Amino acid sequence: MKGMWKIARWELMRNLTNKQFIIGLFITPLIMALFAGVPLLLDRLNHPALSTYYVIDELGALQHLQAIVPDNITLEPYANPSAAADKVKETDASGYFVLSQDFPVTGQIDVVYNDRSMETMNALRGALTALLQQLRLASSQISPEQVAFVTAPAQVKEIAIEEELEPQAMHMAVSGVFTILVFFLIFTSGTMLMQSALQEKRDRMAEVILSSVSPRELMQGKILGHFLLGLIQLGFWIALGLPIARYFWDFSVMEALQAVNLPVILFFGLGGYLLFSALFVGLGATMEDLQSASNSQGLVLMLPMLAFLFLGPTFTNPDGTVAVFASIFPFTSPAIMMLRTGLTRVPLWQTLSSAGLLLVTALVLMGLAAKIFRVGMLMYGKNASLKEVARWLSYKDN
Repeated sequence: MKGMWKIARWELMRNLTNKQFIIGLFITPLIMALFAGVPLLLDRLNHPALSTYYVIDELGALQHLQAIVPDNITLEPYANPSAAADKVKETDASGYFVLSQDFPVTGQIDVVYNDRSMETMNALRGALTALLQQLRLASSQISPEQVAFVTAPAQVKEIAIEEELEPQAMHMAVSGVFTILVFFLIFTSGTMLMQSALQEKRDRMAEVILSSVSPRELMQGKILGHFLLGLIQLGFWIALGLPIARYFWDFSVMEALQAVNLPVILFFGLGGYLLFSALFVGLGATMEDLQSASNSQGLVLMLPMLAFLFLGPTFTNPDGTVAVFASIFPFTSPAIMMLRTGLTRVPLWQTLSSAGLLLVTALVLMGLAAKIFRVGMLMYGKNASLKEVARWLSYKDN
């Protein structure tokens, strides 16, 4: 146990004094902010292009159509259908179309375009559809008010029998944020953990370290050290993000923490980290380098991504069979269970079953990873095959 804490302290201090880690600590939230903010900024700056269409109006409905189309579309009357194409080319307009006499009956219209914008074309299609409906209503002597009354949807208000059954925006937001943070902790710390094992194996440092501590203490110390390192990262980013969230969205931290089942979230977050970190550190001991990793080793790296396959069904039906299975299956339960707690009231038996299975799986994988780590850290020159890994697992502990 003493050796484990020494290794954890060494891993922690080695990274905290690393310039690349310090730079990444500040750059990562900036990159995340850019990915979140730039699309919003681009959407605001992306004003629709101004478009002009010439209309040969045989129905006398151009005035009605002009009142329907968006402001970025200008409709100009034109009387000569045969010369409309030349007029469009001459003025560099967007196109022309004919409001023919049979349009209210057939509903068909040809829009001849000079430049094609999907956004403009969709807006024009919507305006022509609205005009067609008005023309057909007028010919049927049915008022728009009558049509709106008959086709109005039912206004259904959802009221939960018990207040805790009603999903709150705060519950869902906090559960979603915790899910993202745990995933980020798993990927960042897990990847750094695997690279640390690879580096020590490549530099032959493992031989020196294992002369002072046992392989199990070395592995557990690495897991603990990188877990603490990940918590420091998350704590720093949360400290930066909370003032921003409070300023822009009036976000109350205490109210948010009271709105969720914090013990469940912390348990599944820690359990998920222990499970995947055991996989990553054991995987790092079987490889010579990342570039020469085999397909089977690469698949292990993708295991945390399994939860993303179940996000859609969980959001749409949090009490469905798929969501329940994903919240109990140990390789997806850390993310899905945290998410479900914000969407619905999870039965106690499902929470206990999921927690027990996750804990047992994490402990079993840590035991297996320790066996792989013990042999793999002293093997050089090649990646371990599945047959070799299976043989290592059959070795008895001294």
